[in-house]
Amino acid sequence: MTPTLVVRVVLLALGTFSAIMHWFLPRLTRPDLYFAVTVAAEFRDSTAGRLILRQYRRELVRASAVTLALLGTLVLTPAFRIAPLALLLQLGAYFAVYYRARRLVLPNAVAPTTIREARIGTPARQIPGGWMTASGPLALLFACAGYLAAHWQQIPARLVLHFGANGAPNRWAARSIGTAFLPIFIATVILLALTFLLYGMAHWLRPIYAGGFQGEHESRFRRAASIVLLVMEYWIAALFSYLAIRPLLPASLERPPVAIAMVAGLIAIAGSAVLMWLGQGGSRMPSQQRSGTASAGPVGDRTEDRFWKLGVFYFNRDDPAVMVERRFGIGYTVNFAHPIAWIIILLPLLAMVTVTTTIAVRHAVR
Repeated sequence: MTPTLVVRVVLLALGTFSAIMHWFLPRLTRPDLYFAVTVAAEFRDSTAGRLILRQYRRELVRASAVTLALLGTLVLTPAFRIAPLALLLQLGAYFAVYYRARRLVLPNAVAPTTIREARIGTPARQIPGGWMTASGPLALLFACAGYLAAHWQQIPARLVLHFGANGAPNRWAARSIGTAFLPIFIATVILLALTFLLYGMAHWLRPIYAGGFQGEHESRFRRAASIVLLVMEYWIAALFSYLAIRPLLPASLERPPVAIAMVAGLIAIAGSAVLMWLGQGGSRMPSQQRSGTASAGPVGDRTEDRFWKLGVFYFNRDDPAVMVERRFGIGYTVNFAHPIAWIIILLPLLAMVTVTTTIAVRHAVR
């Protein structure tokens, strides 16, 4: 398989998996949250709840047929480089389908319980494996930077900037500190943003259940999500370390492996599948389903619907939490009313801008 073919396969796989995931999402949230609306736990299995789900899935199939057809057309033509735009269009169509279903659920909304749970003492939360494990990706990058500095004279005077579809180099640049260490710099920015997010998941996330088996399930889910993020960090560190030391490798190892683009997609798909199996916050784990929370009334995520704009953006100045569970989807979002939340948002954006700008500069250099 050529690198171009691998990228096309990954794009198709991501689009297909997104369609499958959105099919199941309404059943993966907590029982008393339905299309981001707090409802009685039994509502989604009622006749009205099932009708809403059926309509949602019919519209989802139509949206998937159109967007996946567009994606397939793009990846099979020379225009495959703009195929990621089809993935964004797909997400936009899915949001429209979700929002129509949410409007149908809203008349059945109920207030969440006013009971709040608190843990006595300091909660035992930490990044999986501790800071030694979390610092591994950055340590790998710094070791790679040291190796480059120690072998500076062995780096060729001309560095390959780009490989064509056939795997052959087609763009070069003169050796300089900027060109040689650029992969290290890009990866460092990305990893700092992800590590900050990892820290937030461990220390700034408001739990819904402070203890009991529900609290234990939340902890397991949070740990699983953190492990997925850590795996992605190690892959990014390994990829950019390889890109940095590539000029020092034998010619047979200088070309990028054809499967390198496939790994990130596999991590994203496998990680999402694990979290879907657990259910949002561990809500699909058997013991939680058996016990329920009927005696306390609907719990949801213990926040009022009015703080959720469009059901996906949480904005509550009175809530000290920086991060909370998503209402529709798997994983976490931020409290947009909290100042630290904007650091979490802006750091990944900075990483994206850095990567995009660097790619543009590289394409401009010949």
